[in-house]
Amino acid sequence: MRPRVSTLPIAGLVTAEFLSLLGNQVAAVAMPILVLHYTQSPLVTGIASAGNVIPIVIAAIVGGKAIDRFGAWHLSVVADLMSGLSVLALPLAFKYFSRVPPGIVFLLVFIGALFDPTGVAARQTLVRGLSRLGGQPLKRINTFRGSLENAADFIGPVIGVGLIASIGTINTFFANAASFLLCASIFALAVPRKPSTSATTSSDVLTGVRFIFGHPQLRTLAVFGLIGNFVILPFLALLLPVLATQVFGSTTLLGICLSAFGVSATVGALSFSKLSSLFSRSLIFYGGLLTTASAIAFCGFFTTQFGVAFSSALAGLLLGASNPLEQTILQEETPKPLAGQVFTSLTAIRFASGPPGLLIAGALIELIGVKAVLVSGGGLLIIAAMLGWHRAPLQDTNRHPGRMDESASNKAALDLNKDS
Repeated sequence: MRPRVSTLPIAGLVTAEFLSLLGNQVAAVAMPILVLHYTQSPLVTGIASAGNVIPIVIAAIVGGKAIDRFGAWHLSVVADLMSGLSVLALPLAFKYFSRVPPGIVFLLVFIGALFDPTGVAARQTLVRGLSRLGGQPLKRINTFRGSLENAADFIGPVIGVGLIASIGTINTFFANAASFLLCASIFALAVPRKPSTSATTSSDVLTGVRFIFGHPQLRTLAVFGLIGNFVILPFLALLLPVLATQVFGSTTLLGICLSAFGVSATVGALSFSKLSSLFSRSLIFYGGLLTTASAIAFCGFFTTQFGVAFSSALAGLLLGASNPLEQTILQEETPKPLAGQVFTSLTAIRFASGPPGLLIAGALIELIGVKAVLVSGGGLLIIAAMLGWHRAPLQDTNRHPGRMDESASNKAALDLNKDS
């Protein structure tokens, strides 16, 4: 008998992902504008932005362990519900207290972002199983997921600016919280619930990290993700806001730049299936980093708003194709017993450079100016991408000699757990 094919679960998961990411982008575009408006300090804005990134690193300590022990389905629902409730804390604080100290605001931003990474990783661990259930190849699903993720990047800023202008900042956070609650509801109704299995989980939270750095493909993604986010996160969360609001005096320009970045990244993600059949994985991955790095540097030279918007669009173009490529490699190479820990660990490693990058960028802006920081950051990423392309190429086929089949991979994961 042919196995029953159902596309509803994967459709529900992708929809829930999109709504969650959309809510995050609405909040992300409002926060740096508000902090810059009240403090006029890029350094303080960098500190506030770091409050959104640090939880991603913390998630590696407890998130992956929790996913593998309690199950990805349960953790996805719980994480979205907690994200929705925590996001409500900030507007309620402003609504019922006459004065909220800046330190409390930063703390609430941190708490609001604390549950997102675990929810994202939990949903990602379910993709491989749901792709089999729906009879769809991973490449096609990840192309669609990457496209919607990038679509959220360009729709979110537009919605955020529109909501702030029409209903105010506090009510915008209520809308953000509602997106998380809707995300949890859609996921719970559409995605089948499976019993969790905790027998194969490791007692060592560093198991995922050791697996990543012991695997050449995943190690490459981790190292160059770490380097890339040292430059790209400050570019999106700090350098563009400062350039738009303090150099060009336009908050609208910031929304246009972030949306242009998201639109081009969506085009890149939609092109992944076609690009992967024409070009090597190394060309897609490192070519994306080189294009993004060059575009960041260009922002430091352009003197018109059109030039900055064009560079922002160029920055996302091939970077968007890198997203489904990385997810495909991760899902291909990760043994199922370690999926939660490996997925959260890889995300945490890559984002660990974000907070120091934001703080260093904020300090350098006040010392040498935002344009000089843009040129320096783009140049650093160009050098790193060229070295990586030469020294750490990605495998171009799923059937390379070092690849284990799923049963052997799972056995290796069990051995790794015993050793740890």
